[in-house]
Amino acid sequence: MIRDSHLPPDLRAWTKRALLRYGVAPGKRLGQHFLVDNKVLADIVATAQLTPEAHVLEVGGGLGVLTLELTAHARRVVVVELDRRLAAGLKKIAVGSDVLVVVEGDIIKVPAAELAHALGLFEVGSFSVAANLPYEISGAFLQRFLWGDLVPTSLTLLLQREVAERIAAKPGQLSLLGLACQLKAEVRIVRHVPASAFWPPPRVESSLVRLDVKPPSELFQELGSQSFDLLWRLARIGFAAKRKLLLNNLSSVPPLSKAELADVFTHMHIPLTARAQELSPAQWVELTRTYAAAAPGHGTE
Repeated sequence: MIRDSHLPPDLRAWTKRALLRYGVAPGKRLGQHFLVDNKVLADIVATAQLTPEAHVLEVGGGLGVLTLELTAHARRVVVVELDRRLAAGLKKIAVGSDVLVVVEGDIIKVPAAELAHALGLFEVGSFSVAANLPYEISGAFLQRFLWGDLVPTSLTLLLQREVAERIAAKPGQLSLLGLACQLKAEVRIVRHVPASAFWPPPRVESSLVRLDVKPPSELFQELGSQSFDLLWRLARIGFAAKRKLLLNNLSSVPPLSKAELADVFTHMHIPLTARAQELSPAQWVELTRTYAAAAPGHGTE
């Protein structure tokens, strides 16, 4: 059983040597930026708040730096790695371990049933995510693991700082991605991380973020009998032209006229000059309910 990571004190030098040994040149195509800062590594593990019985999903295990730290704190760690050479190295680490499971593949495409089986969810029922997430898949990853059929209790992620600030944005700066994340989770930026914490250093800063997923029943209760389809229909229309007034965007499609929508806005105390990014997630939920009440028979179209 892996319990002691034995990580080298100079991760940067070790990482460079390891990449040469594996014959891996970090590729832009896979968004490979290897974490080489021990303090940031410790912050990830601390933010994940793991228990000895925790089951954890990691994405992009790379050379196994974070992987080893996770295995020292959790009962089961499933790491998904796309690069076959790095996956082969991780599988060597996993030999004889009853803690670590390595899955070679694309995290966006690996079937939920395969991940659930590897995580042992049929026995424990819940898991968390901890990952230095490749920048290129951030949006798709968050969509899958917040709104898909395999949702964790929490996600601890290293993200591009711009993405982190988008998903944690307050009303006035809210985006469709931010709305999607905040409807399903409490989002908190723990700290910002400089490019020097990675090898090779990316051209942008990163941020350590924790998302605590809300109980599924909470959003259902807030939405009442209205489906998520209507909420996303309204949100996509609203955010399609963020510079335009939300009233004008929503009135461009049936069934409600501009005058009827104005009545909805007035009832909700939303200014007629409001734009999509100015509403809070709670207001989007209430707008969905009020819109559906004003357009009976059209709520789920």
